[in-house]
Amino acid sequence: MKSTPLFLAVLVLLAQAAASGEETLFLAASDSKGLLAKEGQKAVVHGEVSDSQKSASGTNFVYFKNAEFFLVTFKSDLTRFSEGEPTDLYKGKRIAVEGTVALYQGKPQIKLTDPRQVSFLAPDAVFPPPPQSKPVAAASANDTTTKPEPETAPAPEAPKRKPPVDASEFFKKKE
Repeated sequence: MKSTPLFLAVLVLLAQAAASGEETLFLAASDSKGLLAKEGQKAVVHGEVSDSQKSASGTNFVYFKNAEFFLVTFKSDLTRFSEGEPTDLYKGKRIAVEGTVALYQGKPQIKLTDPRQVSFLAPDAVFPPPPQSKPVAAASANDTTTKPEPETAPAPEAPKRKPPVDASEFFKKKE
């Protein structure tokens, strides 16, 4: 079962995101509009790698099929990739990568700094996974987003009105 470790890696990635208390944002690499709208946000982007290049300065670029989105790994981060460089590791593979979406020259990218950001996906794997729904009873018991209703204090009583003053007592006519 060659895909079992890959599947486990995806599960670990999802468990980490769930443990952080944040809802995981999944986007396809080909969803340019969605990626542009999520600039600065953490996301898991998935797709098939179509090409990769290495610049003269040693920077690795990984490009996705039918997408403007790409991964960038700078030479200073390559020491963490003990099994090889991203240009070689991911070419032709179906992957999911977790990171913060950034824009470079108007195109979405994720800066790849660690191989643990990437999970290999089996060709027949369903990704993103279907959302897990909480049981209704458990959801309402553990839901901290609902605010308790404030206790209603009795409305203060209106102050008692003073009797009207007879103006003739204060404004007497001089004789």
